[in-house]
Amino acid sequence: MRKEYDLKALKVKRRGPLASLQAQPVDATKVRVTIALDRDVVEHYKQIASQRGALPYQTQINQALRQAIDQAPVQVLKTELLKDKEFIRALALEVAHG
Repeated sequence: MRKEYDLKALKVKRRGPLASLQAQPVDATKVRVTIALDRDVVEHYKQIASQRGALPYQTQINQALRQAIDQAPVQVLKTELLKDKEFIRALALEVAHG
């Protein structure tokens, strides 16, 4: 065993990019849960995870759930705007004269 190691020569291996973790708040800790998912959902993510360089399937499922949460408010807003007759009129005018 060496007394000193050259850490600059150290190569780090990982299975995927960690850029998505940079935007997460510090309190975004992982919690172990037991959940029943449809077999085809699990098989889909396991198949993707089996490819070289892919993230583990649990991480991919977590990312898909996070994306669904992040997009939910946008979908609610779209639904509400489509119910608003004044908004539709203003949008139609904007498109016609755009």
